[in-house]
Amino acid sequence: MSLRDLLVNLYIAAEAHALAVLLGSLAWAVVGTVLARMGKAGDTDRDGRAIASLVVGGAVLWLIVVMMVAAIASAGFNKSLFDAHVLLLASPLLCLAASLIGIRWVFPLNELGSVKTLRDVGLFVLACVVGLWLLSRFRGWGIAFLGGMGDLLIIGGLAVVLLRVLYARAFGR
Repeated sequence: MSLRDLLVNLYIAAEAHALAVLLGSLAWAVVGTVLARMGKAGDTDRDGRAIASLVVGGAVLWLIVVMMVAAIASAGFNKSLFDAHVLLLASPLLCLAASLIGIRWVFPLNELGSVKTLRDVGLFVLACVVGLWLLSRFRGWGIAFLGGMGDLLIIGGLAVVLLRVLYARAFGR
């Protein structure tokens, strides 16, 4: 069995059980919210916060996995998102939305470690994407013609400092 056959068979199995995948995704959010609420009711809310971080992190991980599968399907199999089963596409989005709504009911999201980490990593990735997009627009040294070489060095220095600060916040260094 080739890797292509394995991936096709996995998708066929997931499509056959699409409703179960959706219900499992929603169960992740509901059970996680209930467990976080129970963990908050103890002597300290430390257990509840750990469970809440795990629920939010798991929902984001599920969304990332489905996005990677969609990218693989698009690049490797020449398939569009319009060819995918609707319930399989909706399940990670509903899981994330239900997890955030449920956990928000238990704890403020800005107090959770996983949300802070996701925000920092997201800002770092966004800054990198914007920097790459900006460099792709100017085709090499073309940016030097918009201003002087001093302007280019100042902008480059600020970009490096911003990326280092965001990297340190995102990855703890």
